[in-house]
Amino acid sequence: MHRHHAALPAHGRATTLLAGAVALALVFGAGCHDPGPGTTDPSTGTHDGTSTAAGTSTTAKPWTRPGAGHTANIDLVVITSDGKAAVTRDQIGGTRLWPALDGSIEPLVIPVQGPQQLSVETRQGGGFTVAAVDAAGGAKIVDVDANGKVVERGALAPFQPLFGIYVLPGGERLLALFRDHSIRLIDREAAELANLEERRFRPTSLRLSSDGKHFVAVLGASGSSNRAEVQVLELAGSEGKPTIRLVGDVRTIEAANPLSETTAVMSPDARSFAVVDKPAGTQWEILVVDLDKGESRRLSVPMPSHIVPNLGYVSAHELLVSTNDGSLSWLVELDDGSQRARTSAPQDFINQGRAQAMGGGVQVAGHGTWLFVHDVVDRSHRYLGYQSFQTQSVAVSPSGEWVAWAYVGGPVFVESIDPEHHERFEVPSEPSFGTLKVRFFDDEHLVSIDGAGGIHLHRWRDGELVDEAGIHGAIRALHFEPREKGQTLMLVERHNNDAHLFEVSTKGFAGPYIVADQSFRSGLLTHGSPGHEDAVMWTLDSGNRLRHYTLAELRGDLSQDAVMAKGDPIPPGKVAPLAIDRLGHHYGVRWNGSTMEMFVDFGAHLKTKISASGDVSAIEPSPSGKHFVAVHQRGQNTSLSVHDTETLEEQWSFSTGVFNNEVVWSPDGRFVAVAANTGAVVLDARTGKPVQRRCGIEFQAVGAAPSTAFNSLNLRSMCEG
Repeated sequence: MHRHHAALPAHGRATTLLAGAVALALVFGAGCHDPGPGTTDPSTGTHDGTSTAAGTSTTAKPWTRPGAGHTANIDLVVITSDGKAAVTRDQIGGTRLWPALDGSIEPLVIPVQGPQQLSVETRQGGGFTVAAVDAAGGAKIVDVDANGKVVERGALAPFQPLFGIYVLPGGERLLALFRDHSIRLIDREAAELANLEERRFRPTSLRLSSDGKHFVAVLGASGSSNRAEVQVLELAGSEGKPTIRLVGDVRTIEAANPLSETTAVMSPDARSFAVVDKPAGTQWEILVVDLDKGESRRLSVPMPSHIVPNLGYVSAHELLVSTNDGSLSWLVELDDGSQRARTSAPQDFINQGRAQAMGGGVQVAGHGTWLFVHDVVDRSHRYLGYQSFQTQSVAVSPSGEWVAWAYVGGPVFVESIDPEHHERFEVPSEPSFGTLKVRFFDDEHLVSIDGAGGIHLHRWRDGELVDEAGIHGAIRALHFEPREKGQTLMLVERHNNDAHLFEVSTKGFAGPYIVADQSFRSGLLTHGSPGHEDAVMWTLDSGNRLRHYTLAELRGDLSQDAVMAKGDPIPPGKVAPLAIDRLGHHYGVRWNGSTMEMFVDFGAHLKTKISASGDVSAIEPSPSGKHFVAVHQRGQNTSLSVHDTETLEEQWSFSTGVFNNEVVWSPDGRFVAVAANTGAVVLDARTGKPVQRRCGIEFQAVGAAPSTAFNSLNLRSMCEG
């Protein structure tokens, strides 16, 4: 039995979605009825709104870009000095900005793949400056404005490689530490404002103060990872002519353990430096050095001796000591040595606690694909992340105004594409089996098929179930074909090589009419096929016999003998098609004796073009038949290319990076939609530009780590294309 639920606003579920977490970057391509690929970029617009009750509009919000979670485990975390935002990197190099650490805004993709080092600060007036040392050793400076728009602002070439680049509080200026050990003050366009180069002054990393005027250079001692020299510096001079100068003496710090970003930290006021020294029974000794006076003292913190703790200054006089094995953290008052218990950082045996940072009294740490946020002062914590990434199906409404997403084991959502407003609806789905396929019957009704074979017709705005039917599972494909007077045919293919044809109206389903001719490929026709003008359906079996069926034949319940008597063999010299469009034209690939080529067979004439890669695994014709999508499978990587049917010339290509669960055209041919395990994307059919993406659904802030936090896909997100 399939449950019937009322439509829910997206924040009305038992598992709460936070208000304001929905964020969309929308690009709306004008035109209709399959204008086909072209060169004009669609106009862009952005908006956002919280989830609402069905049928109501939302109020515009300041954040207007799509969220996207990590699809691999987080292995690097940095935080703003005010503790309000963070940037993370995952194990396959994906980078995300978390604009708010309270769960109110979804993370955003930062287009830097595989950064070696990261820094982020909030800008005065809104937005963020993100800086990264890229995989080649150069640097990129990225602006994220108050609406979430991401733009590369400046860059440093890799022929002068860097140790690191650090955004100063305020987000307007940065410090770049080059591998020749020079330090340069630059603006967001990477223009140099000041520099410091001193003989025998060889810093390898920097620590910044919260006032943006002081910082510490850590000079690695030759031949020792446990010993470092620390030098305080300050930014002096006028705003127009800044200078960098040394302050005070070099302080030497030596510990029993190697010094790293999380075991050697500086206070926000740049006056003290703390390092993890050595274990002593069930305690760990922490060495705290006064950078003004050069004096040092030791304090002991109860920590397991087999786990090296990590440090972070909560304030100028408070230090948080934590481990990665689930043990309690300790807040140490440096003035009197008193200690107070704080919540433990999550267990992390993958990154050994290194993926964490501290700023503004907030500790952040990676926990699989989720982010742990610990407000040390308020004594509260939360985990931020997504419940689901794997998009099973995607559909665009006939008007091109709505998109539906179906997630494995998750919900079905309908969201608007119109940039002027944003509405989002959750459509009833079967929680035990998930949803395999979704299609719009019209702009008011949605058809969904669940994992058990249940077929549902809903009015998606209010969630009313109009009708339901069902077939036994093993669903392979779903086809829709609008016909005269509001009648629509729906064809459901099963992996058992049988097909079920339904007639669909706003009142429900008629059928199924079962086609059991052991065909492995089938489809629907609009106006028949040459020689079969009344046919509404075609099938192709393993013997390369092509059959055509009229609606009258299907309604009439053909016998097996009548079915097997039908069928025309593919003529000699012809190749079995990968696809047949609504007009009966054949599409495929063939070997011409020397190379692979794509072909379109119009019946009266044949068009061919050499396929350089020879790796076309599927073809999806557009509704008008004027264009088609070729799916290229290269090992574990998948890409799409759109071609003109008449000339076979490629119009554009798009790399999805992963195997596609589904590639579909919108009914009017304006969009190509792709669903994959790492999210979904809707592309403008003229240009290949994304108009809407959804990589991760049900963004949440929860108190306990979910069991799925480490179920990473280790594949690039669809939102990183």
